[in-house]
Amino acid sequence: MIPVAAGRPAVTVRACMAWLTAWALTGSLCTTAHAAPHGETNIRYLLRTAAEQGGAPKWLQHGPQMHSGFCADVIAALNQRGSGLKIQLVEQALPQKRLLQQVKSGELDLLCALTHTEERDQDFVFVQPELYNMPYVLLARADDPVEVRSWEALRALGEQGLVLLNYDSSRLPLLQAKGGLHLHARGLTTEANLRMLLAGRGRFFYFPLSNAWFAVQRMGVQHQVRVLLPALQSEPYHLLARRNLPKPALDQLSQGLQQLRQQGELARLALKWFGADLPPELRQALPHP
Repeated sequence: MIPVAAGRPAVTVRACMAWLTAWALTGSLCTTAHAAPHGETNIRYLLRTAAEQGGAPKWLQHGPQMHSGFCADVIAALNQRGSGLKIQLVEQALPQKRLLQQVKSGELDLLCALTHTEERDQDFVFVQPELYNMPYVLLARADDPVEVRSWEALRALGEQGLVLLNYDSSRLPLLQAKGGLHLHARGLTTEANLRMLLAGRGRFFYFPLSNAWFAVQRMGVQHQVRVLLPALQSEPYHLLARRNLPKPALDQLSQGLQQLRQQGELARLALKWFGADLPPELRQALPHP
């Protein structure tokens, strides 16, 4: 980080990057400064992130540099606050695992939006408050009359209750810790697991409600699967920041999210992207602000 004397004019991002190169520093955080009243310095932070491949409806890709979705709208809202903090979206969308690696290494500063795990809690800062809460549900075939209203009921099904999960599901260790559940985490994508479910290679598919329904609609199988309610659990999703991000930048992020929450903007965006396309009975399962 380059110190800037009070009263000096603002430096451009290009100049800042040149300074970083000259000083042989690594990392993606760049600071610029503006003269403030009474000689105080207002530091400006440029933070970098990337869209997540396959993260719909958190992220939707419409081309190499065209992104929309909940996270895109949250970033735009934070950038519009005029707080001296800017979040820049790099051109290329990345798989979740690579996103995590690049934030951990400092190549990127942030990623949006993931749940807690023990490993992530050690490697990243979870910016408060949370962005939203999402129910995790079981999906079954439409012609299967089974009802599962608790983990105990699922456990009682034994081998007849095989649950499909994505191979990289962050929920797998939590479900394994519950004991007695029959789990199959081999599907490479959500669509692959839905196809296995329809083919009878598993009785259930466990996934976040809105993400699952988005994939169901995209595949056109709304009448072939059903969502079992109530949800078995709900998880908060957060912005994740690299561990060595300076505290003033973290404070700006937290203050921005708190403001968006108090204004009802986070709830509005969550309903827009996660609830608008859900059938009424499923929309009621979403947490209410």
